[in-house]
Amino acid sequence: MAQDSTGLTIEQRLQRMEDLAEITRLKTRYTELADSHAGKPHSGDEIVHLFTEDAVWHIVPTGPPLIGRAAIRERFDDATLFPFSYHLIGNPWIEVDGDRAKGRWHVVVAFRMDATGPMWVTGYYEDEFVREDGMWKISSLVCTASGAAPFGQSW
Repeated sequence: MAQDSTGLTIEQRLQRMEDLAEITRLKTRYTELADSHAGKPHSGDEIVHLFTEDAVWHIVPTGPPLIGRAAIRERFDDATLFPFSYHLIGNPWIEVDGDRAKGRWHVVVAFRMDATGPMWVTGYYEDEFVREDGMWKISSLVCTASGAAPFGQSW
């Protein structure tokens, strides 16, 4: 098989491109399901299928990590936590190593909680992915806040 200057065959390069696209779709689907408003509350039953059985979900510094699909489902079924949220992600960096991958994204989230009112938060995701039965799943999702401000106020 012919290899290019990276030492990869065309088939390996194609697989890498497909993996990157699938992981990008997975992350996009996560943010779509993590968004909520009055007409579209969170659904733990939908979002939990994006994760491995023993996945870690952690928003830093809001509390301890959630471990496992059951805990993640319960968090997303609680419509009182974030009655409104909207994610904007960008600057993706994804590195695939066989059936495992890591990714990093910048994020801006607009949200409302009863306790805080409307807020803006900036941060970054550092995620890990595993291919299970031919499908990429999130095995660890860690979002670290880097800034926050009430809507209408400066940083």
